[in-house]
Order: sequence, then structure tokens, then C-alpha cells
Amino acid sequence: MKQLVIFGASTLARLAHYYATREMGLQVAGFVVDDAYLVGSEFLSLPLSGWSAFCASTDPNGVAVHVAIGYRSMRARKAAFESVHAAGYETITIRSRASYVADDVALGNNNFIMPGVVIESGAALASNNVVWSNTTICHDCVIGSHNFFAANTTLGGAVRVGEGNFLGFSSVVLQGCRIGSETLIGAQSLVRQDTRDLHQYQGTPAVAVRVIDRDRGVCVD
Repeated sequence: MKQLVIFGASTLARLAHYYATREMGLQVAGFVVDDAYLVGSEFLSLPLSGWSAFCASTDPNGVAVHVAIGYRSMRARKAAFESVHAAGYETITIRSRASYVADDVALGNNNFIMPGVVIESGAALASNNVVWSNTTICHDCVIGSHNFFAANTTLGGAVRVGEGNFLGFSSVVLQGCRIGSETLIGAQSLVRQDTRDLHQYQGTPAVAVRVIDRDRGVCVD
């Protein structure tokens, strides 16, 4: 098994390190960040490198990478994932042993699946998604890439989710609805109908409350 390098040096990276080492038995060799965010030379007492130096010194055949960039900018998370793949590095999924993923689920790479998550039979989850604790993704859902599902999110059966979305704490999407791309669903919202791209929704039932800046995409401060 390749050694693991985690892309990121924040809370999400710390959690990725915990589940990778404690629950998956992986060895983390160090951390890497974009050059502009490099501060110091260590994180969690392991080596911390800038992306340029890492690429110049590390053979893609020798390590795997997990991108652990959070929700502050969903486009930044996508960009980091694409940079890692463009440089030829394999990305891997980190999954808690306390989650349940049915054995017929189509699961992409670089997903982060936390404790208590349930992904039911017939679902498909693409790549680079964060699925936080106690989220339920029901049967036959189809999920794109680069999404963040906050704790206790529930998707009913056959929900479709595009790319670059953020679904807040305890949000619920009813069966058969479609969440587009670059949409923000506020905490405790109930989505009862399809959403429009680049909009924020809030409430029970959820209604559009603002248009998201097309130049920035979904950002959660």
C-alpha cells in the first residue's frame, strides 16, 4: 500500500489524518498545501510542503493523496483535486468504519465518509465529496463531484445532486428532487422541488433567498 499524503493543513486535514491512521491503518507521510498557504514546515508533527516542491521531489508512483480542503470555497476544493490528478497522483477515499455503504454503491475516489453515514443500495457517488457524520443518502441517489454534505443531511430516494454544492446541517431533500450545481442549501431546510444553479435556498419549505456570485461559486464563511 502506498504511503498517504494529505492535501490540506486545517481541521478537515486533521480529521482525515485521524480516520486514515486510526480506522484504516494507513501511514501518513506528510501534508501538502498550495504554495501561497505554506506556513512553517510541519503539521501534526509531520512534514508540511508546498505543492511545487512536493511535485518536484515526489514520484507519483510512490504515494497516494487525499485532498482535504473544506467548504470555505467549493471551487478551491475542486481546483485542488484537479491539480492532484493533473500531476499524476492517485487519490483515495477515507471512510470511517462506523459508516455503512451498501456493497453495490458506485463510489468514486477522494470521498471522505464520516461515522454514522448511511449510503443505501443503488446509489452512486462520484468523486471528491465530503459526507459528514450521520448523513443518509437513500436508495438510487446519484451524486456528482465536489459536494459537501454537512452533518445529518438526508437525501430521499432517487435524488440527483450535481457538482459543487453545499448542503447545511440537518437539511432534507425529498425523494426524486434534483439539486443542480453550485447551490447552497441552508441548515434545517426542507427541499421539496428542484433547485436552480447558483442559488441559495433556506427554510421549510426551502425557497431561493439570493443568487450566488457566478465568479466565486459557493463559499461558506
